[in-house]
Amino acid sequence: MSEFDDLLREVESLVSSGSVSYHSASAPADVYEGYVFSLIVSTAVRHGATVSYEDVHGAGVSGLVFRTNPGQLYSDSPAYTHAVIEFAGAPALEVHLGVYVQGTSGVLHECDVLILPAEEAAISRAQKIAPRGSRCVLIVECKYYVTSNVGIGLARNFEGLRADIRTQDELFVSNVASPSAVRYLNARKREYERDVVPGAPQAVYMQGAVRRVFKGYLNKHSPSTVI
Repeated sequence: MSEFDDLLREVESLVSSGSVSYHSASAPADVYEGYVFSLIVSTAVRHGATVSYEDVHGAGVSGLVFRTNPGQLYSDSPAYTHAVIEFAGAPALEVHLGVYVQGTSGVLHECDVLILPAEEAAISRAQKIAPRGSRCVLIVECKYYVTSNVGIGLARNFEGLRADIRTQDELFVSNVASPSAVRYLNARKREYERDVVPGAPQAVYMQGAVRRVFKGYLNKHSPSTVI
């Protein structure tokens, strides 16, 4: 079984829903983003959150329709799926794939995977504007390569992204890496998990980083909730 098959199987297993829109002809990079999405969702469930899935209109869904191209959070053609995460005593969060956020410069930036307060997402949908990057809880940059490594140019792009978005937390995730990218991000104290693939310990390490983000959110909004 190929790594692509493993990714697809993990997404279907971890989201614990009826079906997903990925299939054997899907682009591996798209499925990888879905895999990271599913790791976030499963981390929330493991630590006591209730997770549900909705479309852009707020209707509950079981068949999950994921983006394969960047777009606005509020777009409804088709009605893409996002996850709603609810920890006891804390405002709800949403997890989205491939949506734009507004940086402090006013420029829009694509986020591969994004966690933001449900309140901010609701404003985006109601006013048809991109959510503010500074309000986001976590952005995750996902890079998947079959025949090459993650170059330093991608690491530099990530640094520029986070500098303008100024989100509360960020994470760079890839299935492979290059020494230059590792050194560049490490020198800037950016969280980077490489070799994140099904069955690898690094996937567990990434979930640990996500737990830390959730813990920080709960410390602020519901300090009596322990995860």
